This record gives sequence, structure tokens and C-alpha cells, in this order.
Amino acid sequence: MKCRFGFYVLGCLSVMAMLYGCSTTKMLSDVPLVWKPTKDINVTDTPLPSGMYSHKYKIMPFVDSRENKRDIARNIEGKKDKLVSTCDDVADWCRSRFISIVKQRGFSVVDDNASMTIKGEILEFYVIEDNLYNANVGIKITAENAAGNVIWQGMMTGKTKRFGRSYNLDNYYETLSDAYLDAVNGLLKNQEFRTALQNK
Repeated sequence: MKCRFGFYVLGCLSVMAMLYGCSTTKMLSDVPLVWKPTKDINVTDTPLPSGMYSHKYKIMPFVDSRENKRDIARNIEGKKDKLVSTCDDVADWCRSRFISIVKQRGFSVVDDNASMTIKGEILEFYVIEDNLYNANVGIKITAENAAGNVIWQGMMTGKTKRFGRSYNLDNYYETLSDAYLDAVNGLLKNQEFRTALQNK
């Protein structure tokens, strides 16, 4: 009888262990950064002024000034927060995406003999998930002319919200990509930025 009871307890413990293992969420740690926008990269409300195309642009390496440089998201729906971290360099990723977007918009990007230099400082690059995915991107942009004088400095920011399955990597990719795309397109539509680049 004792033996049967022991097997019964052991069986219950095994089932509970299996259920616990199945319900445990795998943490999204050291994931690569993937560009996965859901919006058309070329959508814009107004065409760019022709004067912006007269320059040759050098895009300097971006600087990541965030305190936790590997963290890109946090799920706060449960009792315990679930983080998302990346193994990639966020500054390199943001610079590469910036170059790709402005090239597709017709800008000439060069390594030498530039007439305009663009610098970027990452202040925000993060998703907070609480029923919705809320992505925020904030990068301080500095534009310098060939003489090294600052002709414009300001923030390019982007925000995106979306529904999606909880703690899903693709949803983090999509919200971050859309927010970043909004940030760059917002910069290109900024009238002060446009005027500064046309006049110098």
C-alpha cells in the first residue's frame, strides 16, 4: 500500500514538473536586432527640398548614451517584469538603418569629402509592453557643415503602439522598427532641419 502511494505521489510530482516546464516562458535574452517595419519606408507627406540633395553626407558612428545598452524592451504585464536584451550593438544598428533610409530617399552618403556631417546620440530605444507594445525612439541629431560648424541640432523621435501576442519577439522587432522609421521620417520633415541643410 505504501509502495502504491509512493508511486502515486511520484507520478503527481512528475506531472506537475512537466506542467511547470511547459508554462515557463523562455526569456528573450541576447537576441539579434532585426529590421522588420510594417510601414512603407518611402511614405512621406511632403517631398524633400531639392537643396537637401545637393550635399554629400557623412554619417558618423552613433553614440549610445543609454544607461543599459543591451536592454531594448520590458514586459510589465505580470507580477515579475520580463526583460528583452540584445547581443547586437544598438548604436551600429541605428546608424546602419539611418544610412539605408536616407539612401533610399535619394541622399548621397560618402566616407570622405563630405559637405555635411551627421552625428547621432541615442537617448531612447525601448519598448514597454503592458497590454500594448509601446515603442519609443529618441536620438539627438547634430548636423555640421564642411567647416565643422554646427548648423542644426535637435531630436528625432518616433513612437508606435500595437496589439500582439504577449512577449513575442516579432512584435518587439516590428514596434521598434516602425518607431525608428517614424523618427527618421520625422527628422526629414522637420522644417528647421530642412532649412538649415538647404542654406549651408
